[in-house]
Amino acid sequence: MGQKRWLFLLAIFAVLLAFTSGRGVLKLKSDDGQHVYNHTLTLTLVEYASAVYVSDLTELFNWTCERCNGLTKGFEVIEIIFDVEHCLQAYVGVAKDLNAIIIAFRGTQEHSIQNWVSDLFWKQLDLNYPDMPDAMVHHGFYSAYHNTTLRPAVLGAVQRAKISYGANINIIVTGHSMGGAMAAFCGLDLVVNEGEENVQVMTFGQPRVGNAAFASYYSLLVPNTFRITHEHDMVPHLPPFYHIFPQKTYHHFPTEVWVRDLGFSSLVLASVEKVCDNTGEDPTCSRSVVGNSISDHLKYFGIDLRCETWRQCTIVMSHEMDRFSRKDSKGNLVMSRTLPSTTVNETEALLENVFVWLEMEQKRWVFLLAIFACLLFFSRGRVLKWKTDDDSPVYNHTLALTLVEYTSAVYMSDLTELFTWTCERCNGLTKGFQVIEIIVDIEHCLQGYVGVAKDLNAIVIAFRGTQEHSIQNWVSDLFWKQLDLNYPDMPDAMVHHGFYSAYHNTTVRPAVLDAVKRAKNFYGENIKIMVTGHSMGGAMAAFCGLDLVVNEGYENVQVMTFGQPRIGNAAFASYYSLLVPNTFRITHDRDIVPHLPPFFYLFPQKTYHHFPTEVWVRDLSVLKIVRFGIEKVCDNTGEDPTCCRSVMGSSISDHLTYFGVEMMCETWRQCSIVMGREVESYSRRDSKGNIFLSRIDPSPEELVDESVEQECLLENERLGNSEVEEEEGSLILCGRCSLLFELRSDECVILSACFG
Repeated sequence: MGQKRWLFLLAIFAVLLAFTSGRGVLKLKSDDGQHVYNHTLTLTLVEYASAVYVSDLTELFNWTCERCNGLTKGFEVIEIIFDVEHCLQAYVGVAKDLNAIIIAFRGTQEHSIQNWVSDLFWKQLDLNYPDMPDAMVHHGFYSAYHNTTLRPAVLGAVQRAKISYGANINIIVTGHSMGGAMAAFCGLDLVVNEGEENVQVMTFGQPRVGNAAFASYYSLLVPNTFRITHEHDMVPHLPPFYHIFPQKTYHHFPTEVWVRDLGFSSLVLASVEKVCDNTGEDPTCSRSVVGNSISDHLKYFGIDLRCETWRQCTIVMSHEMDRFSRKDSKGNLVMSRTLPSTTVNETEALLENVFVWLEMEQKRWVFLLAIFACLLFFSRGRVLKWKTDDDSPVYNHTLALTLVEYTSAVYMSDLTELFTWTCERCNGLTKGFQVIEIIVDIEHCLQGYVGVAKDLNAIVIAFRGTQEHSIQNWVSDLFWKQLDLNYPDMPDAMVHHGFYSAYHNTTVRPAVLDAVKRAKNFYGENIKIMVTGHSMGGAMAAFCGLDLVVNEGYENVQVMTFGQPRIGNAAFASYYSLLVPNTFRITHDRDIVPHLPPFFYLFPQKTYHHFPTEVWVRDLSVLKIVRFGIEKVCDNTGEDPTCCRSVMGSSISDHLTYFGVEMMCETWRQCSIVMGREVESYSRRDSKGNIFLSRIDPSPEELVDESVEQECLLENERLGNSEVEEEEGSLILCGRCSLLFELRSDECVILSACFG
């Protein structure tokens, strides 16, 4: 009977497969910042996924079962959930070597009627997740996690583990077969409804769980997900994918890792793992073969993924486990360890170790003080000096809050408001700023401005980042070709071709340099220069700062960028840090862009490499409301592993907001600008349509009334300027000292000092 049943199921599957043999797939809205597949982690998690099939709950709870050795040794179980009503099993625990909470869900028990019905019940159901229109999921898998005792028990155990081991501990969710489907829903639930961030999902032999819309949302919300598929495993092909109905069919989410065995007959000598594309339905991976194997489904990396016995929904538990267990009215069983690793003996041992340590530390400090006294005697008043840069720049938090507003303003498309500094983003800490030059490179969709901030006594240069709907900028961002940088004394320095060209080979560079010279002629040679920008604009700001120092010979140059990508290799980063030491790269939490182009630590001489100094801003929030950010000034390597590199760069929203200030255009229109007639007299265009708004003398003309004009005349008299003559328009020029005043409707403002 069993053989006939399997033949019948395989016949049905063959018919379904005939409709799924096409290769058409929908391109998913996926996170471009792809996570790196970890083979060693996979070998560890497949053992955790195997252990959840153990029916002896005593051995599983104490982690002494036959499958509880190997790479999982030392694991501590916090909670086991056995749902008798639906024949489901899962556990939650902590793997200290991974610094992670592990959640594992059991797959289908082959002789469990309930699970087979759940597996074959392919009814679509609206998924009530926020902002997920059109997302449809498998009713059985969704209900197995959301509508049973599993979800509340799992979430409760996670919260207890985070209290005991710290809020920053990672969460890894795994499962096999139907357990993989439940793991996917659990991972999504932790991110969307529980607000967890460090969530990774890895499943084995998982079936499809929803349609393409659901897969798209999932890949964005839980990007650190890998679906391991094995050779001809039947289950990843179910429910079927109908290429002729791409909008209505089931669809896998990425990223698949397809494992193929190399060997003779049943003897497996080695396995080859292929990381598939980001569509979720890569036609060159498991979809390239017929999924007709049950044995491939029941074994991954040589590990059995099934129960030890075929008995229906059975468990074994000794009496000593009664004190850890409880049952509900339906007979469902939960085993809980309330406070992991907090016994009296362990506490006493810990205190004893602390006292021993304190005693050793006391002796150590006495010894060190004795050495220091000897050194002090021989130094005779001289001091020990560290081999470091005495003039290392100091990070200025207030300056960062100011420059982020200047960086935000460069995204404004209304050039009239930007030129007169009356835009919505032109208030706050930047009030009173005077624009000297605006450059709009229509050909390459670039924008920047130069002006003077009198409160900072500085020329401010700001570059706009990528416009999200600008094809030109995206191509430039993704064009990661290395190019020799022709700077003096920079052998082996290689840089990003796109970012380098965006500054050096467009209209931006000559216009910026000319505006800087005009400003220095007007305000004096000693005025500082601050260069800033966001995203791609940050990369251009870095090249501009280097250009000002190396080719223009300026000294007081400071660069501060926000969400800047890598722009060159380690040799370039080394030269840059020596030539422009007053540089700070602000990175925000999990911003994806500072992780690009990728840093390959296995090839340190060939990979991209950030220059210092990074300042990593992490948000502290309550219920997703950001209260404040913590800023960490990182080391001088440029690639501090304890800063933004310590987390996955997976967030677009973190890239578009810094210190609560938006860093994007007001509209999604491609490379569009608005300009009123009142600034036409300041504008010019070149043959390619590029626009320049220039203020030759930093003094905009505005109409004023006679009372304000009289106020300016009185101010001149107070300063002893008896020879006063009125220019055309609204400017008053005092003859003796050449102080220039601007007449406005509400005040009289000094524009510049003696310019002779």
